[in-house]
Amino acid sequence: MISFVFPDDASAQGIRFTGSDEPIEGRTSVAFFSDAVPTFYQAFAINFDLQLPQNNTIGYIVRIKEKNQGSIFNLHYDKEGEQAVFRLNEEGKTSLITMRIALEYLIERHWFPVRMEYDLQKGQIKLQIANEIPQSATVSIESPYSPNVTFGRSDYMIDVPSFSLRNFRIGNKEKEIVFPLLESEGNKLHNASGEVMGKVTNGTWLLNDAFHWHKHTVMHSSSPSGAAYDPKRKSIYYVNQDSVEIYDIQTGVTRSTRFSAPCPMKFKLGNCFINHEENRLYVYETYYEETYTGPTVVSLDLHDFTWRIESSDYLQRELNHHASYFLPDSRKLLLFGGYGKMVYSNDLLFYDLTEKNWSQPESMRGDSILPRYFTSTGRSQVDQKIYIFGGMGNESGQHIVGRKYFYDLYTLDPTTRRTTKIWDVDRKENLFVPARGLVIPDSNWIYMLGYPEHLTHSFIKLRRFAIHDGEYEELGDSIPIYSDKISTHANLYFDPHLKKLIALVQESDNDIRSTLTVYSLEFPAISESQLYAFPGPRAQKNIKFYLLGFSALCIGIFVYKVYRRPRRGEPITTLPDELKLPEEPQINRIYLFGDFTVVDRTGMDISHLFSARLQQVFCLVLFHSHNTGISSNLLTHLLWPDKPKDKAKTSRGVAINNLRKVLSELDGIEIIYEEGHYRVIFESACYCDYWQLKELLTEDLDVLSPKVLRILERGEFLLGMDDPIFDKSKYDIESMLIEKFQKCITKSREDKDWSSLFRAAEALLTIDTVNESALEQGLYALYKGKLEPRAALFYKRFTENYRRLMGEEYPDTFDVMWYRTTQ
Repeated sequence: MISFVFPDDASAQGIRFTGSDEPIEGRTSVAFFSDAVPTFYQAFAINFDLQLPQNNTIGYIVRIKEKNQGSIFNLHYDKEGEQAVFRLNEEGKTSLITMRIALEYLIERHWFPVRMEYDLQKGQIKLQIANEIPQSATVSIESPYSPNVTFGRSDYMIDVPSFSLRNFRIGNKEKEIVFPLLESEGNKLHNASGEVMGKVTNGTWLLNDAFHWHKHTVMHSSSPSGAAYDPKRKSIYYVNQDSVEIYDIQTGVTRSTRFSAPCPMKFKLGNCFINHEENRLYVYETYYEETYTGPTVVSLDLHDFTWRIESSDYLQRELNHHASYFLPDSRKLLLFGGYGKMVYSNDLLFYDLTEKNWSQPESMRGDSILPRYFTSTGRSQVDQKIYIFGGMGNESGQHIVGRKYFYDLYTLDPTTRRTTKIWDVDRKENLFVPARGLVIPDSNWIYMLGYPEHLTHSFIKLRRFAIHDGEYEELGDSIPIYSDKISTHANLYFDPHLKKLIALVQESDNDIRSTLTVYSLEFPAISESQLYAFPGPRAQKNIKFYLLGFSALCIGIFVYKVYRRPRRGEPITTLPDELKLPEEPQINRIYLFGDFTVVDRTGMDISHLFSARLQQVFCLVLFHSHNTGISSNLLTHLLWPDKPKDKAKTSRGVAINNLRKVLSELDGIEIIYEEGHYRVIFESACYCDYWQLKELLTEDLDVLSPKVLRILERGEFLLGMDDPIFDKSKYDIESMLIEKFQKCITKSREDKDWSSLFRAAEALLTIDTVNESALEQGLYALYKGKLEPRAALFYKRFTENYRRLMGEEYPDTFDVMWYRTTQ
């Protein structure tokens, strides 16, 4: 029932613990079985995800005791230099297991798993943290065992770190108790069925962080200024003519630096962006009311905070509230739209950082976009297209004609200047304009901030629009804004590592002085209905919803069982289910589909030897190895952008040496360095699924061949590796496969080859899990193949993935889809 009612997304769940930096009575305690303690026989395991404190608190994380057995066990966290130290102790007696893990590695992972296995027959406890090798200890425990589990402060154990906890579950093969930790208020812990099974004291429910914007800080400037967020350094830069304030969003520390020499350009609106390749903050102006002959583009070195004049090329165009996006691959800044001198613009402009000049206004090809301002742009992390959304303007471009609000979406190819209109939503109420910056983390949604600019005192709301049809919903609570002056604006950013949306709200009452307020929201954000959906003090108002959900689930199970049963007299044919390939020795193998897995020459899984950093280095070298390889400079820039050159070079050398050392456990693979580039060399003895797939697709092998399907059946490419540096590689592989499977579907349907049609549809859904066309084609193949009993299961798998990714139920029932298919 829990998976039916709630989206399958764990990023906003959990509890934040208050640690030893607060008085004892304010520290957090979470008792999972405060009333009835479960009993386990033979064996059980405790699993949870942990996030380390961002302060220096140390202490006891969890304590497990059994009322009928004398031993009490606790897990203690400490910090020694650059290492996190975990000790599993038998309380009052001895330290059983000590694990030291690089602190940087755990912080980079954000959340990491912890597993404690109790073998009651052998009298043994096994501890595994993150991807480290498990360690075991012999202890005095026996079956049966009723564990009383308490996190944080427990009895007289008062030293507690300020950590966060999520995904708690305990059990064995016979039974497992899961705690979703999706509550948003109160002090009761509910299991997945909604039963109260524990108590929280002084805890903070993390679900609120995905609804309530967290206000970090307010900064002030007495002169015109600009602001930008740097996801590399997790810092906000608030800059004016004379100084810069820098706020670190992770530590909450603000520092100010006054320039040794003021900015050589006169600030007016302070439009700015960050070029990470150069580690510079660029500031530009397009127009001054008075005669001006100075520089119009300058950049600030973010190491020594010195200014450099970039260009004096002067647009002389007033483009208030234009949209902009920096294209690092071409080193160009894109500008679109804007308002000035009673005219709206729909010109496309580029500033070239290399040539140091502005282009002439360029006409766009394709679907025309009407003149406008208050428009917004962003770049998709999936297809790398530029998206342009909304704004205000009119067809003539003349302000005197009057203006209308636009709620339309376009894509723009910056190379060809071609625009494509995706949709246009007719909206009459609750009018708003988008703030700067569209966040497009996947192929489903566009996130934006919007506010009614015509009201002096109003509120900003976060909205997400469906890319395919423009359906939208409001998420999170609101942010106040004072929008009486032209220089007031807001910017939205997304930090994929912190999994946070960052909002910068810059307000002015005279277009000179300003204040900058910094907010953040956990991603993905949730709606108010999701905030109170899980059982708690407000659960009564949702009881009808739960009953309906449970009833629908029961009906679904009944329908599924009915459709599973072969009907008497119905001719049942079969579709190939298994990939019949000769078994190969499971040695010298590297898998990038599904879980990252490496098997050495003896058949031993050595994946744990690949830290997150080694995985990154290996994959980057591998992905460039079909050509000349990856240059040492690019590898350094991608993985150590913030380190000085000498330290980055050292880190690169250490990583390459460690990678070569680990790969020496396999036959048939080698990392070579030629003409400044690293490459992977494979021999026939070593198998890599990614490498073989690329060769198979290059040879134009049938995409339904067992060799291809066996690779894909392991799961998603680079599963769990969400670093943006891999986005292009993921997109290249997935788009190539999608195109080939779509062609295969078309041909199979034309040939009436129902077996191939189903396999192609099923394979397409492993890559594009919410592809509705693949669902329809798969159901059609099952209908033609007289395999209706399998259709309900096929549909169920699709809807489960749809719910998990889209955050909502698939709109059409099985009966509707089946009826549509058979007509």
